[in-house]
Amino acid sequence: MLSEHTSAMTAFMIIRDDLTRADPGIAMTTRMKMDRGVDVRVLFFGPSIKLAAIGQIDSQLAHLRDAGIGATACRTNIEQYEVTKEIGVRRLKLLPMSAEVESFAREGSAVVTF
Repeated sequence: MLSEHTSAMTAFMIIRDDLTRADPGIAMTTRMKMDRGVDVRVLFFGPSIKLAAIGQIDSQLAHLRDAGIGATACRTNIEQYEVTKEIGVRRLKLLPMSAEVESFAREGSAVVTF
């Protein structure tokens, strides 16, 4: 169980383009933030970029924004899947994911994949 005094952030890395696999990770992120005040982020990496691009998780992204949760997407994957325009309308922060995950590791944050 997480201590209420834990300062490390937890990142949920969504890596699959299967909604039944990705949705629990996104939902857990929101619950951890809203119910326990945990500092959480959502990272979209690899095939999960396609879920965001086609609008399949728009309602989940809105819940993340409403909860004040930062969501980022891998810039390289967006270019790889040629969905720059589609991701742009979804207001995800674009970052080089390797640098993002590395900084989380250095800070002692947990990275959980879905």
